Amino acid sequence: MSKLNYFLITDMCRDGDHEYYDYVAVETKMTRKQIDDNKNFWEECFLAWQFGWIQQEYDDDWWADNRIVRIYGIQTITKEQFKVLDDVTGGWSLEKIIEQGEGDWTPSDENLEHYGLRNSE
Repeated sequence: MSKLNYFLITDMCRDGDHEYYDYVAVETKMTRKQIDDNKNFWEECFLAWQFGWIQQEYDDDWWADNRIVRIYGIQTITKEQFKVLDDVTGGWSLEKIIEQGEGDWTPSDENLEHYGLRNSE
């Protein structure tokens, strides 16, 4: 069995002049490097899981309805910290989040190739 790693993900939602932040504790088999490299496009899947359908617009911003959403920060936490957060707010498996959000995001036309959704010519 792979070693689990633990992170506290902060997401941001900007709705007009207001910004809102959520903190989600996750456990994952991914390493910090894989998290930083956005393996499996986990960031897009996470945002889709958190906010529902998202789509990418100009300037590479992700939008959920009329709100800009993004990953604001990622902090490594200990297993013990994850357990406390899991008891208080709920902890999540990042692999399950990816699975639940993977079909609910659409990149901009300019970025389709980056996501493997269009063949390069």
